[in-house]
Amino acid sequence: MKLSRREKVLIIILIIALTVYAGYMFIPSSGMFNLDELRAEHSHKTLEYDNMSKNITLKSSYEEDVQILTEQINNMPVISNLQQEKLIVFLNKYLADNNINANNLSFTDAAAVPMSIVVPKSAEKEKSSMELLMCDINNTYEDENEGVEKSVAANAEEANEEEAPSISAKSISVNIDFSSTYNDMIKFIDAIQNNAVDISITNISTVASEGGALQGTMTMNFYEVPKPIEFQENNDEWLWKDLAESGKANPFSEDGAGYFGGVSGSSYDFYMSVVPESSDLPTVMLGKAGDTERMTYVYADSNSVENISLSFKKESNKYYYKYSTKNSMYPAGGGWSEFIPLSSEDINLKIYSSTRNSKTDSAGANVSVSNTSGLKIRIDIDDDDSLNPRISFKEPKELIITR
Repeated sequence: MKLSRREKVLIIILIIALTVYAGYMFIPSSGMFNLDELRAEHSHKTLEYDNMSKNITLKSSYEEDVQILTEQINNMPVISNLQQEKLIVFLNKYLADNNINANNLSFTDAAAVPMSIVVPKSAEKEKSSMELLMCDINNTYEDENEGVEKSVAANAEEANEEEAPSISAKSISVNIDFSSTYNDMIKFIDAIQNNAVDISITNISTVASEGGALQGTMTMNFYEVPKPIEFQENNDEWLWKDLAESGKANPFSEDGAGYFGGVSGSSYDFYMSVVPESSDLPTVMLGKAGDTERMTYVYADSNSVENISLSFKKESNKYYYKYSTKNSMYPAGGGWSEFIPLSSEDINLKIYSSTRNSKTDSAGANVSVSNTSGLKIRIDIDDDDSLNPRISFKEPKELIITR
């Protein structure tokens, strides 16, 4: 039987309808069109989105807080790397400048000391009988006592309700036996208190001797607060300006040990040395050639790899430089210093190194050079350890290095 076009179309529609009906009846629809599950998934995704948005906001706020906190820590008038040898140099300068004769200096080992702002119960001081009598006359005893009790109770309650985390800082105490005049002692105390670094004078005891002189003892506390990575110490008092007086020789000086022979009049613009911690020299020293006053030197002294940063630039046909270690920089404050390169094509740096003297010898330098001067940077290295070099470079491809 031949079907008309209209009948064919109706049969096709019927087949499609039967197929859809069969699928709806026999295929579980719960896995395909479960409205409750779709709503739950929508709520879950919405919650995840809201949490993500909050985290983004919190992250921005956190980064801002970290930046503010970092700036506050960097601006704290506290040393970031407390070392006894530096304390000796520092104290020697201040004692000498104020005519204080120190007969003996004794140091305690660096230790963490607690810091707290909670008012102790001892704040409630005992009153004398005359004070109690006057309080009765003035009718102020109850008010004053009540005020103290309330203050102590409030602090105790706050301490019990929410214990603040323990805060501590590293400290080194120095006991000084000295002799001086009264005026010189006052000058010394004023100089210490007006120093850019926070130093506590916790105890002074003196006795008079013949001729109006004083014999006494003094206790001072020095504190250390670690600073964030890449912090550069800019306090001139702690940049080893007087390192030569601390017992380690100065190889840069013309009348020194001659370790850097030919500093003046040589073919190098800058000199650097990297030696073991057991040496009489600082482990890392860097300075400009010909600087007999040692004003351009920076130092580091530890049994570890020190990060050394050098920068060169050219502005208005003049050349400038600056460099730094962890605890010192030149020029102080992060500025630039002008110099005239010995070569019209290169800036030349000489590095004196040495082989390692033991398995625990870890002293070294990781040198980073920034150069926008237009000149090539040539570095000559002498006597570096062949198996475990002390000298490494952050971007060696940008340098011409000869070992």
